[in-house]
Amino acid sequence: MRLRAGFIVLWCIFFFALLLVVPGTQAQTSLAEGGISGTVTDSSGSAIAGASVTISGEIRSIQRRTVAAEDGGFQFSHLPSGDYRLVVTAPGFASYKNGGVTVSVGRNTLIDVRLLPAQAQQKVTVAASASSLDPTETSPVTNIDKDRIEELPIASRNYLNFALLAPPLAPSNPALGTRALSLGEAGSAGFSSGGLRPSSNALYIDGVDDNDEFSGLSRTELSPEAISDFQIVNHGYAAESGGSAGGAINVETRSGANLQHGDAFLFVQNGALNATPALELVPRKPDENRLRAGLSTGGALRKNRSFYYLAAEQEMARGEDAGDFGPNERAAIDRALRGTGPLRGFRLQDGFFPTENDETEFSARFDQAMGQSNLMLRYALTNNRSVNDAFHTDDLSDLSGRGSAFYNDNSINGAWSFAPSASGYNQLTFEVSQRRVALRTDADSEPGVEVAGVAEFGTPYAGNSRRYETHVDVGDGLMRHEGRHLLQAGVAFSHVGLRMAERDGFEGLYVFPDVASLASGQPDFYVQSFGNPNTNLAELRMSAYVQDHWTPTKKLALDYGLRYEYNRLPSWLPQDVDDVSPRLGFAFSPKRDLVLRGGFGIFFDRYLLSTLNRVREFGGAEAFQQIAEGSDAAALYGAGERFVAPHAGIAPSIWRAQGKLANPYAETSSLGMDWALPAQWTLGAEYRFVHGVKMGRTVNINLPTPVPLTAANAASLGVASPTPQQIKRLVFPETRIDPAFDTIHEFQAEAGSSYNGVTVTLNRQFTEEFEMMAGYTYSKTLDDASFDTEEPQNPYSPTQERAASLDDQRQRFVLSGLWVLGPDLDDPQDAAKAAKPNAFEKVVYGLEFAPIVEAGSGFHDDPLTGADSNREHLYPFEARPLGFARNSLRTPVNITADLRVLRMVPIWRGHLDIVAESFNLLNRRNTDLVNPTFGSEGQASPAFGTPIQDAGSRRVQFSLDYEY
Repeated sequence: MRLRAGFIVLWCIFFFALLLVVPGTQAQTSLAEGGISGTVTDSSGSAIAGASVTISGEIRSIQRRTVAAEDGGFQFSHLPSGDYRLVVTAPGFASYKNGGVTVSVGRNTLIDVRLLPAQAQQKVTVAASASSLDPTETSPVTNIDKDRIEELPIASRNYLNFALLAPPLAPSNPALGTRALSLGEAGSAGFSSGGLRPSSNALYIDGVDDNDEFSGLSRTELSPEAISDFQIVNHGYAAESGGSAGGAINVETRSGANLQHGDAFLFVQNGALNATPALELVPRKPDENRLRAGLSTGGALRKNRSFYYLAAEQEMARGEDAGDFGPNERAAIDRALRGTGPLRGFRLQDGFFPTENDETEFSARFDQAMGQSNLMLRYALTNNRSVNDAFHTDDLSDLSGRGSAFYNDNSINGAWSFAPSASGYNQLTFEVSQRRVALRTDADSEPGVEVAGVAEFGTPYAGNSRRYETHVDVGDGLMRHEGRHLLQAGVAFSHVGLRMAERDGFEGLYVFPDVASLASGQPDFYVQSFGNPNTNLAELRMSAYVQDHWTPTKKLALDYGLRYEYNRLPSWLPQDVDDVSPRLGFAFSPKRDLVLRGGFGIFFDRYLLSTLNRVREFGGAEAFQQIAEGSDAAALYGAGERFVAPHAGIAPSIWRAQGKLANPYAETSSLGMDWALPAQWTLGAEYRFVHGVKMGRTVNINLPTPVPLTAANAASLGVASPTPQQIKRLVFPETRIDPAFDTIHEFQAEAGSSYNGVTVTLNRQFTEEFEMMAGYTYSKTLDDASFDTEEPQNPYSPTQERAASLDDQRQRFVLSGLWVLGPDLDDPQDAAKAAKPNAFEKVVYGLEFAPIVEAGSGFHDDPLTGADSNREHLYPFEARPLGFARNSLRTPVNITADLRVLRMVPIWRGHLDIVAESFNLLNRRNTDLVNPTFGSEGQASPAFGTPIQDAGSRRVQFSLDYEY
C-alpha cells in the first residue's frame, strides 16, 4: 500500500504539471545550462512589444528566435555555455547587434536593449559586457569558468578539485577516511556543503547523475580538456534541484564547433625536485616519476549541423612510500611476532616500498543540430589502477595493510531537446553506466593486528572487496514561458543495481593496547566475520517537481514550487513514501548594481548503498560477526590459527535497519546580497543555516544499562584487570537484552546536525586579462554523528554525543586568480595589437601567473582510548578517554599556496604553452591527521595528538601544451 501511495503521489504531481505547461512545453535542466533574458525599450524607456530577438552561437550552429512580450521582455533558456550574438530588430528602429554575450552554466545573462530611431542611426553594433550580476538567480551559486579550469594549478588533473575555490565549501575531513567504514576506499575525497556529509553532495554532468552511490562520491573522471565550465550550487531553491541534501555541481562538457580546435599536452614530475616528506623516517627523499600525456580535438563533421569533440589522457606514475615507524618500534614488534600468534614470523616493512598509479581517461561527444531540435550523445571511460597506497591508510599502516584499487567506469549518456514553439522547450535525458571496483590489500589471507596508536599490519579489517554498480537513468523536463512566468515540471527515474562481495573482517582482527601486550600475546579485542560475503541489491529512485519562476517586476524574481522524491528500497527494508519538499527563493534588486537573495527549502538525501549492503550482508542469514575480549581473545590468539569456522559458545553479532527508516533531509535557509562594483568586480555576503534531520547513525540496541566500574565489581562485569581508563567509567555487563545475539548494530535515521555560516566573497570576471576570486567563511557545525556507521559511546545517552562535527571547519579563506601580461595571444584581436612588439613587450607578452592560496582551521578528530574500554563490543571503537568530549582533537591551521607560471609562444595557427607549477610552494607542513589514541593509562601516551599524516610537501611539475 505504501509503495502504491508513492506512485500515486509521483504521477499526480507530473500530470498536474502537464496541465500547467502543455501545449508548447519546454524541458528543464536549466541548472546544467544557462540562459539570456532582458527587455527591449526605446530611447524614452517605453517597452517595444513584438520586437524580433534572435541569438546565434558564435562558435557552433545554435540559433533561436523569439519576440518581445507586452512589457518588452524576452528570454532564452537551455543554452549551452559559450559566446552568443544577439540581434534585435523592430519596425521604425535601427537594428541592435551585440556579439559579446557570454552564457555560463546555470547562469542567466541579463541584457537590456535600447533601440534608437531608424532616422538617427542606420545600425547599432555593441560589444559591451553583460552585467556581472544575475538578478534572477535566487540560489547561492559559484561559477567556475573555462579560463579557471584551463589556467589554474591542479595537481591531480581532477577538475572537481576546483570546487573548493568556492569559499562556502570545506574540504572533507581526512579522519572520515580512517573512521567511516563506508568511505574507506575513498579516503577523504570530496567536500562538505553546509556542514553536511561529503556523501550528501551530488554531481551532474550534462544534466545526468554521476554519483557513486556506494560511497556517495563521484564516478567518471573526465579530462579538464573535456570540461566547458561548471557551477556549484550550495542549495538550489528551484524545485528542480534535488537528489541530495547538500550541494550540487552541475558540469557542462565541451562540444565541437565549425572551427577545428584542440590541443596536445605533456606533464612531467620528478621526485628530485620535490621536497622531502616531513613524516617519513627514512634516510633519503622518495623517488617519484610521473608522466601524463593527452590530447583533445573537436570540429564539425558537417558544417552547422554535426559536431564532435574527443579528449583523452594517460597517466603513468611510479613512486615510493614508507610507514612512520621508528627503528625501536619496528624492532620491538618484530621481536614480539617471532614465536607466538597467527602472525608468527611476520616482519614490518623496512624502508621504502614501491607505489604505482596508471589512469586512462577518454570521452567522445557528438552533437547533431536538426532545425529546432538538438541531439547530444557522449561516451566516457575511466580506468584507474593504484598499487600500494590507494585508500584508507595513514602512516601507521604497514605495507601489508596498504591497498591497491582498480576502478573501471563506462557510461553512455545523451539528451534530445526540441522547441515545439517560441515559448516552449522539451528535453529528454538518459544514461546507462557501470562502475567496476576491486579493492585488495597486500595481505589478504591472514589475520590483522592493530597495536593501538602504534602500528597496523596483516590483513586490515576493511579493504578487500569487489563490486559492480550499474546505473540506468531517464529524465524528462518541461518548460513554458507565459508572460512573466516560467512554468516548469519534470520527472526522473533512476535504477541502481549493486552486486558485491565485501570481506570486512573475514580474516579476523586482533587489537592490542600496546607493544608489551603484543609481546605477551594478550589482545584486548578480537573480531571476525563468517558466512557468505556476496550480496545483490537494487534501488529505484523516482522524483517529480513543479515550479514557477516569476518576475512580477524588473526588480523582483521568485522561485516557488514542490518536489517529490521516492526511494524504493529492497523489500527487506522499510519504505518511506511521503518525501515532499517545498521550495521558495527570491532575488530583489533595489538598485541595478545590488541584488538581495534568500530562500528556504527542504532537500531530501539518499541512502548510501554501502550502509544498506552492510545491513544486508551481516543480517545473520548470510553472514555475521563474532567478538571476544580479554582472556577469551587471548586464548584465540594463543591458538596461533587462522580461523575458517565460527567459534562455539560465542553469540553472533549482526546488523539490522530501524523499523521506521525515514529518508534523511536538510532544512536550509539563506539571506545574502551581491553588489556590482566597477570593472566587473562584485562583492557578496551571505548567511546560511542548514539543519540536518534524520541523518544516519548506528546504535548497539542489545546492550543492558551500563554501570560504573569499580575494583569491587570489575570481575562480575567480566573485566579481569581494569585499566585506569576503565575505573569509574560506565561499563556494559556481559548479559544481553536478546541472549541469542551479542551485538545488534541497528542503522537508524535519528542523528542531526546544525550549520551556521557567514561568507564574504570578492570576485572579478575575466576582463582585461585579469580575474580573481577571494572569499572568507566563518561557520560552526554541530552534530551527534558524522557518518552512518558512527555509534554513540553510550546508547542510553545519545544526546551526550552532540559536539563539533568532523565536517566542521570553523574558518576558511581561499583566493584564486589569473593575470595575463600584455594582450591575450589566444585572442585574435589582441594578438593583432601585439604584431610588432618592442624588446620589453617581447619578454613579457604571453606570460601568465595563476595562484591559489588556501588557509583553514584544523580538522577535528575523536580522541579514543584505543580499546573497547566500556565493553560495548563494536569496532571501530568509540570509547573516549575520561574527561574528553567527542571530536575534541584538532589539527593545526592549514595553509597552502600553489602557483602556475605560463609562457605562451605563438606557433603556426596556435600557440605553445610552457608551464611550471608548484604545489605547496612554501613547503609548509600541513597536518591532516593526528594520533587519536590516548591509551589505557591515566596519562596520555607520548604519541597522543602527534601528526601521523600530512597533506604533502612541495611538489614541482612542468608541462608543454600546444593549443590550436
